[in-house]
Amino acid sequence: MATNKKKILVTESMSQPGRALLNERDDIELIEFPNMISARDFEAMLKAQAPVHGVALGATRFGETELEASGDMKVVTRIGVGYDAVDVPELSRRKVPLMVAGTANSPSVAEQALFMMLMLAKRAVEMHSIVKDGEWGSRLGKLPFDLFGKAVLIIGFGRIGTRTAKRCLAMEMNVLIYDPYKPASEIKAAGCEPVGDLDAELPRADFVSIHCPKTPETVGMFNGPNEADEAFGLFDQHRPRRHRRGKGPA
Repeated sequence: MATNKKKILVTESMSQPGRALLNERDDIELIEFPNMISARDFEAMLKAQAPVHGVALGATRFGETELEASGDMKVVTRIGVGYDAVDVPELSRRKVPLMVAGTANSPSVAEQALFMMLMLAKRAVEMHSIVKDGEWGSRLGKLPFDLFGKAVLIIGFGRIGTRTAKRCLAMEMNVLIYDPYKPASEIKAAGCEPVGDLDAELPRADFVSIHCPKTPETVGMFNGPNEADEAFGLFDQHRPRRHRRGKGPA
């Protein structure tokens, strides 16, 4: 029997309020799939449920294969901001819009960045092992340090970068911002220091926090392909080694 209902697939990590909004509608049939579903199983599910008209993705990849399997996809959404796993050109070719969730988890990512800085500064893993193993005497050789007065270089001053900066300022850190797409006046107004040369400023940084996706637009933030690749993929392995100052972890 024909139906006017639109079939929407949503990942299991979708929030309950979001589900409630969809479940309240009589013209939507909601179907859940595992957040870590394999590509093969996801394709099979799309084919079994076809036609599928919308999908709310977590970490699942989505491109030409999934579009073909869905049969009649009208819109693709991401429960988050990033869309690295989505084939945007293929969606555009088929005139299927992609929607993301605005600020979404930017506070969570900013808090996680601060958490990682604190983990390093307070040597949490080492101290946990010392307490667990009862080796109290060795703790004096592994003294933690404060974030107070330390410098953090934040790359990208968007939704996540701005929130990370606020949290670092609350810890009384010196916050350096590298983002050529943001006016210096905006960065200064936030209580931070704008920097224009990434390599020149790295020796000042005790911590580096990268908050920009690898897209054609953000790759343009860097001086060339090698610099962009290091910033996005190999930053922690190569670039800092050229600028080490012999003090705390970066």
